[in-house]
Parts: sequence; structure tokens; C-alpha cells
Amino acid sequence: MRERQRDMTIAMLSDKRLLSMEEFRVYAGLGGNVARNVAESTGAIFRVGRRVLVDRVKFDRFCDDNSEIDLGI
Repeated sequence: MRERQRDMTIAMLSDKRLLSMEEFRVYAGLGGNVARNVAESTGAIFRVGRRVLVDRVKFDRFCDDNSEIDLGI
């Protein structure tokens, strides 16, 4: 039987608008809890069913407009 080959598409994080939480952690250089807090405080959370995604464009815009984030920790 012949093996099924899948097309491998690789996208750079800067090319994607919606990032998974793991991708967002890498993109922002943050740990898990801090990444979730930052995404929520910037309004960049995007939910599709149970899946939680982060809108990279909103996060980048927020970073451009603000020099500091007060997380209240």
C-alpha cells in the first residue's frame, strides 16, 4: 500500500495573524501565565469554540501605542 503524502506548508509567525497560545509565547518571549495575562489585557484574545487564539496585529498595535504594561502582579 502506498503511503499518503501530505503537503507541508510552513508559515512564519510574522506571516500569521492568529497565533495559538504556544506560538504567541514564542512570538512575545513570555511564559505561559504571563502570555495569557498580556493577551487578555491587550484585548487580543480571539476564541473559536474551545480554541483560544491571539490576534498578533492587535497585540503589535498595542505594543506600538504603549511602552509599558501594568499587569497588577
